[in-house]
Amino acid sequence: MSCASADGHFAAYIRGRNPLLEGRTARALSAAGGKVEGFGLDDSSLAQALETAEENVAFAQAGVWFPARSAIPEFPTDGEWMAAGAWLGAHENAAKWTRVLARCGGDLSRLPWWKRRPPTPPAMLLSRDSARRFGSALRSCGSLEKAWLSVFRARVRLVHLPELDAHFSEGLRVLQVVTSIQIGGAERVALDLAAALPAHDVAPLVVALGKPMREAFPAPVGFVNLPASRKAPAGVAEGIRRIALEFGADVVHAHLIRAVEARAIRATGLPLMLHVHNFPAGWPPDYGGLAPRDATLLLPCAQKVEREVTRLLPQMPARTIWNGVASSPAPPMPARNTFTVVTLANPRLQKRLDRIPEIARATAALLAPRRVRFIIAGAREPYSADSADAIAALDAAILEHDAGDVVERPGLIADTASLLAQADAMLSVSAYEGLSLAHLEALSAGVPLVATDAGGTSEIADQAEAVTVLPLDAPAAQFASALAACKSGAALPASFSRHKMAARAAWLAAAVVRRERRGKGDGLWLIANNFSTGGAQSSARRLLLALKERGVRVRAAVIQEQPDFPTPGRRALMDAGVSVIAVQSTEALLDAIERDPPEAVFFWNAITSWKILLADALLDMRVFDISPGEMLFSSLNRYFENPPAGLPYRTATDYGSRLAGMVVKYHAEAGRAAELGCPVHVIRNGVPLLPLAVRKPNAVLVLGTAARLSPDKKLGDLLAAIRLAGPQMPPFVLRIAGGPERDFPAHAAELRELAAGMPVEWMGELADMPSFLGGLDIFAMISEPAGCPNAILEACAACLPVVATNHGGARELVIDGVTGRICPRADAQAFADALIALAKNPALREDMGKAARLHMEKEFAISEMANRYRALFSDVTKTP
Repeated sequence: MSCASADGHFAAYIRGRNPLLEGRTARALSAAGGKVEGFGLDDSSLAQALETAEENVAFAQAGVWFPARSAIPEFPTDGEWMAAGAWLGAHENAAKWTRVLARCGGDLSRLPWWKRRPPTPPAMLLSRDSARRFGSALRSCGSLEKAWLSVFRARVRLVHLPELDAHFSEGLRVLQVVTSIQIGGAERVALDLAAALPAHDVAPLVVALGKPMREAFPAPVGFVNLPASRKAPAGVAEGIRRIALEFGADVVHAHLIRAVEARAIRATGLPLMLHVHNFPAGWPPDYGGLAPRDATLLLPCAQKVEREVTRLLPQMPARTIWNGVASSPAPPMPARNTFTVVTLANPRLQKRLDRIPEIARATAALLAPRRVRFIIAGAREPYSADSADAIAALDAAILEHDAGDVVERPGLIADTASLLAQADAMLSVSAYEGLSLAHLEALSAGVPLVATDAGGTSEIADQAEAVTVLPLDAPAAQFASALAACKSGAALPASFSRHKMAARAAWLAAAVVRRERRGKGDGLWLIANNFSTGGAQSSARRLLLALKERGVRVRAAVIQEQPDFPTPGRRALMDAGVSVIAVQSTEALLDAIERDPPEAVFFWNAITSWKILLADALLDMRVFDISPGEMLFSSLNRYFENPPAGLPYRTATDYGSRLAGMVVKYHAEAGRAAELGCPVHVIRNGVPLLPLAVRKPNAVLVLGTAARLSPDKKLGDLLAAIRLAGPQMPPFVLRIAGGPERDFPAHAAELRELAAGMPVEWMGELADMPSFLGGLDIFAMISEPAGCPNAILEACAACLPVVATNHGGARELVIDGVTGRICPRADAQAFADALIALAKNPALREDMGKAARLHMEKEFAISEMANRYRALFSDVTKTP
């Protein structure tokens, strides 16, 4: 983290563990003259740091900042003295501090210990000797509050130091930096964010870098117009730095600034989000040189813009944040004799306003004798050659198509709502766009839209039926037909509301702050739903333990377990020394990962909604999704049937763009996984190769399977095959190991009814699977969907022939005719025939069992699985 000073004249520590708040406090301490040497200290760690002090020491509560922005003078190291800051502003203890300081005049030593004392301060500065004394008191007292109380009893020299007076906020604080607040789309986005962010527990401050060149929006409360020259990036950056310190900003969210200015701001150590409001043709000319050091995150305003950012600036992390406008109920559209089409656009060549006169004339001809009006509203920008050229081209087109009677140009109209209330349709013919606010305003006002396929327009159309998107080169007649077909009933999709835009900005600001606090990654985080019984969970546990044995730092998180009630699988991992946390929110998990960053994160059978949020927020981190089989793709399909509003992940491919890779368990699944658009790796599950016990002959033939009593395990199909095979089998018994599925309590009873009259033994949930397998002669499994079933692997490793259906990865686990039999799906008779053939041929069973064990040793050893996963996430040549 670059915010800490390396040459301060006192050591500084931050008390309290909150990655979102530590950065602002570190910058404040550094600006005050401190060397920030420790973050997230609890009282015990702070006591240790103070007890070993070799110089003056300061500490502050995470989340505070010093608005005075003044460096603390150098004080002598010798002697015993302490200085404390007071709480300011709306903090609950601010009034108490004010009263105490009025009584003692700043010399806190004058306060008798038995009278009312000020509350624990937000920050303190201590001489070396006092730091050691205070550290000992803190250790013996056990809390900072009690140690502070002991100061007054000890009669130590204690004064108030105004430079340490501090504000505190638990929410994020963001500078919305924009070139000016003149009327324009990007400027409105910045101001709308400032208005809407407080509802998401984010405090904003709007800062402009210059004066408007045309009419401006009203200035928001607290607005700052930076008097620095746009030609001096260093001056801009220093102004932003000083405002950020006074405001206690956690992140800068900048709009329309140049890359050279972004680079200078970023060099101050401030986290920087750089909003990208347009297609590359509309970028500032120096954006092509943007590098990761110049911004923490780019925020394209549309997915289509993000794809261009990724193409042209592949090293820059980027996340789409759709523009939004304030939602309002659309008024009913009364029938009118005049058909009115509105275009809201400040004249620029990219808007191609000169195309409108021809479209207007074609529309008038199509709708005759109904009167047609085309209103083009927008302000010319003074001193802009581009604006002047656009107006000249429009004037020429009006003359060329004799459209003066249908095209109106009222200039800038501040009351766009009244204008849209007159409209039957909005028209946009831009050559390129970001994501037009005018389009969103039209939909919010109930006005249908006809627009070219520029920027994010198609993304709006995907969620709004009242949007017609035409090719960039569509002829005037096609536009006229689309306009004539417009009907009332338009509505603003929720994804493009101001509320959703602000919610996403707040989410990404938190991601940026977490990214700034991240250290060097080490090892692996594995995220799973739970570690209860199941094949995917077993594979995850085996992988974690195998990697740990190889010296890899592994830690895991579960999202469906209660922290105080671990499942047996989670308990077993923790007993083996693997750190496993149970989390209740994505934010808590993100904080844990950023505090202890890995080389990579594995999603291992985790809930889709969590995976998408985590992949979105883990900036610059390599994330892999490990497929358990068919269920991953079916869960993705269900999620994207109705994706949440405001989150720009509408397809599985959108999600795949966030992954460093996907891992599938068998080769046949690789093609389907490739549809996500990320690299695909095939790593099959590994199985423990336990020593084989001497198998005792059974009195009767013993068939077995291991599966939860769940409909997807198709045990009913297995029982149907057994019933068909029974009359031709030698004496046998079928043993089923597995407990009832919690979500399907009635299914176990249904299976028992199907098994009535057959020799079936229900073994329940078994802890000792090797002993169960050691008592079998044949292993049978019908499980769909299935990836790389551990039950089959374990049976093969136990030297058993396996009969399975041809689904999922079964064909790669079972070599038909060599290690067992692969039968067609949903063919009970074929499955019965395979069981009969093995039941009648002990020698064949023995040969197949030995071949199965050899197949496991060569292809499915846990060591091979662990080595391949290790190579996957530690390959530094791969980038997210």
